[in-house]
Amino acid sequence: MIRSKRTPYYIMLLIFVFGLVGFIINQDVLADIQDLSKNQVNKFFRVVQLVKYYYVEDVQWDKAMEGAISGMLAKLDPHSVYIEPKSVEKNKEEFSGHYEGIGIEFDVINGYITVVSPIAGSPSDRLGLQAGDKIVKIDGKSAIGIDRDDVPKKLKGPKGTSVNVTIVREGLNEPIELTIVRDVIPIYTVTARFMADDSTGYIWLNRFAATTADELDEALTELHKQGMHRLILDLRGNPGGYLHEAVKVAGKFLPGHQLVVDTRGRNERVDEEFYSDQWRTGAEYNFPLIILINRGSASASEIVSGAIQDYDRGLIVGTNSFGKGLVQKEFPLSDGSAVRVTTAKYYTPSGRCIQRDYKGKNLSEYYSDIPDSTWDSPDSLKNRPQYHTRAGRLVYGGGGIMPDEIVPYKSYSKSPKLTNQILVKRLFFEFTTSYAGEHPELKTTLRGYEKDFKVSDKMLEQFKKYCTDHEIKMDDEAFARDNDFIAARLKAEIARHFWEKDGFYYVLLNNDNQFRKALKSFGEASRIAMLSKSESLGNDGKY
Repeated sequence: MIRSKRTPYYIMLLIFVFGLVGFIINQDVLADIQDLSKNQVNKFFRVVQLVKYYYVEDVQWDKAMEGAISGMLAKLDPHSVYIEPKSVEKNKEEFSGHYEGIGIEFDVINGYITVVSPIAGSPSDRLGLQAGDKIVKIDGKSAIGIDRDDVPKKLKGPKGTSVNVTIVREGLNEPIELTIVRDVIPIYTVTARFMADDSTGYIWLNRFAATTADELDEALTELHKQGMHRLILDLRGNPGGYLHEAVKVAGKFLPGHQLVVDTRGRNERVDEEFYSDQWRTGAEYNFPLIILINRGSASASEIVSGAIQDYDRGLIVGTNSFGKGLVQKEFPLSDGSAVRVTTAKYYTPSGRCIQRDYKGKNLSEYYSDIPDSTWDSPDSLKNRPQYHTRAGRLVYGGGGIMPDEIVPYKSYSKSPKLTNQILVKRLFFEFTTSYAGEHPELKTTLRGYEKDFKVSDKMLEQFKKYCTDHEIKMDDEAFARDNDFIAARLKAEIARHFWEKDGFYYVLLNNDNQFRKALKSFGEASRIAMLSKSESLGNDGKY
């Protein structure tokens, strides 16, 4: 007969539970835990006993317990998660704004570590590494055929340490031997910044990390010196990040003391209000503003676009955002892992809850149920809660931020099966690296290049042959159907070679229908901003 060893398990579980919810412990919570112990813990540890004594193989208890924790959190909501120790460190790095290494963006192409771009100011940049360079040896050992996940293990390292690399470069007969001394490498959240025309600045934020507000300040200052009098802020595909950075970003465009977002939870201790001047540093900007969003814009992106819309400060263009308005608090665990638990929901200044419905849906259903083209249909809008901006314009709740001007994205590939193969093999990049090397005369000015250079039919045929030679199963009809997309991509990749990332995106965005629509919408953005100026705020910064 198997004897119960229930008491030690109770103690262990209660310690875990108390640690997890210690910040909100009160008499009601204690009562809930006691009920949980009576009704559910017995069942859990009965399963543990059965597995321990009867399971056919030795049990890896660390993996089993991680699975139990993950399963429990998955039943709560889509964003409460367990984080393994190695992922905790990676997340810290991504949002801290820096790491230590040699400073390249890379990909593994046909077994070669290929430099996509050296990071500006990094050791690799200072030593003259170029896009298209192939690293064939690291510290004297062959790097050909290396797994992509193993590259950072070889090239990252503490500041001041060195790594020897052997590089093969197009057009040179001999390899280049370099010793690169590692340094602190910034992780930029401003992907691109440039003047779209004589008066319009463009900035793309890829996420909200510790350095985002400072990076934005730097970009705005630089563009202002170049004559910027209006701005397109691109938050498409931005999954969010730090709340305080979102408040700082919104505060650059919202004058005075205005509510940006508030959080509300089951326990009032997590209720907070965040204002535009809370962490404000640097200048405030009052020029016309347009924000681009899409289904990939979530969390902090929705906080910024929601506040700008509610105060009629700018125009929101694109498609409905993701609808991720749950606030997570991360709790470290003893083994270096962590749990991220949802504690509250985000609400915009008008009172809209950003989070869309997730009740009764599993994870795959939740992510596949992102608002589609029917989300703004008359039938759908009838069922969505209504709110009003400060100037009285009608806006809708029910999940995410609905743009003021709905512009479906149309600049996608018409033959994705073919172009995805080309993109995965990095053939656009490889082909244009050689082409740019053979045509240095193309490097005039970025704006002149974008205006004057055209991808010819002859060049498209050369690229088609290049793809076939690199084992792409060519479909002539599919290739012809996607001529415009392919030509735009080739032209942008050549610009990357001469003007780096800003050049790439400048050219690519001129073939982006949402961006082109934004450029034509500043009249409406200015009209909305004038409505806002005619209204007044209460003393508490609310309306």
